[in-house]
Amino acid sequence: MLVTLIWLIAFAVILTLCINRWEASVSGALDKLVPSVLRSEDDRWVWSPAIAVLVATAIVRPVDILLTLLIIGVLVLVGGKLACWAMNKVDLH
Repeated sequence: MLVTLIWLIAFAVILTLCINRWEASVSGALDKLVPSVLRSEDDRWVWSPAIAVLVATAIVRPVDILLTLLIIGVLVLVGGKLACWAMNKVDLH
């Protein structure tokens, strides 16, 4: 119960900060990180809750987040190597 309460408090604080400081800091950072295809007019209401969930989860369960990122990184690395290997096997003639 305490972990859930801490997560909810962290979520609310981070969501409030993201929404209030959207133009000053969050929007500029997202412009650099996210391709324009993934941007819309309502980015504030999409990205702020997503950021709040990720950061609140990282505060409450940092090891889980790190392990998830590690697994995603390994999968991307293996997928990239397999794609390169498959492209080398393709005969273009």
